[in-house]
Amino acid sequence: MPLNYQLTTHLATEVGNVRTNNEDSLTQDVSLGLLVLADGMGGYNAGEVASAITTATILQVMRAQLPKIGSGERDPATGYRRESALLKSAVETAHQAVLSRASIDPSCTGMGTTVVALLIHRGLVTIAHVGDSRAYRYRAGKLAQITRDHSLLEELIASGQYSREDASRFVRKNIVTRALGVDAEINIDIIEEPAQIGDLYLLCSDGLTDMTSDEQIQQIMEIRGFKLDLLARALVNLALQGGGKDNISVALARLEPGPPSNRPLLQKLKDWF
Repeated sequence: MPLNYQLTTHLATEVGNVRTNNEDSLTQDVSLGLLVLADGMGGYNAGEVASAITTATILQVMRAQLPKIGSGERDPATGYRRESALLKSAVETAHQAVLSRASIDPSCTGMGTTVVALLIHRGLVTIAHVGDSRAYRYRAGKLAQITRDHSLLEELIASGQYSREDASRFVRKNIVTRALGVDAEINIDIIEEPAQIGDLYLLCSDGLTDMTSDEQIQQIMEIRGFKLDLLARALVNLALQGGGKDNISVALARLEPGPPSNRPLLQKLKDWF
């Protein structure tokens, strides 16, 4: 039986307490169930251009192609569901668009961006990500980080060279090992999972997670009845109070019960007539 839900969303971004420009970019199309967040690379040129190209390109590809595909079938080339394969392709297209812009515009040479994209389509949740912008899921009172950062810190922990405690002390958090627009080839992580009514998804740039802890984020998520705009504001304020050393961006999506179906009544009318 198809999952009967409606999607509510909210996007928020803040320049922070230190920086003078915002290199983050966010976009959405609620009718598609799509949210995209990109964080232009600090230390690279024109990070705000890279992030804006990325979000706009992914949105354009998904609007053009998602209505044309079915659901439930696996893409033979990738093994993912077709909508997930399409989201991956959209991120790859964005990567090429960033590279192309940098190749013709000297002011954009070396620019790059992280990206995390969420697609909720016909009961399937797909997350595509590159870099250290994250996706979290809040379900049944528990917050879980779904993505794993593509960062030097996480690679050293995964290889066993450092414990998480030691790595956090000796390795800089913001050294990413993957980003759009930096290398010719890009490796995109795809995560698929079934949607559940009541799930709340959070996409965020490291301007939130570097200034807060998962425990603090969960405490805010636990405040029931929060409208998403107030929840987003509370998360941004939390990062500002923690120092606000970077741009702060959050994108929220909640699956709420859909309207009652009138199909049984329509079927009865058909039977009567």
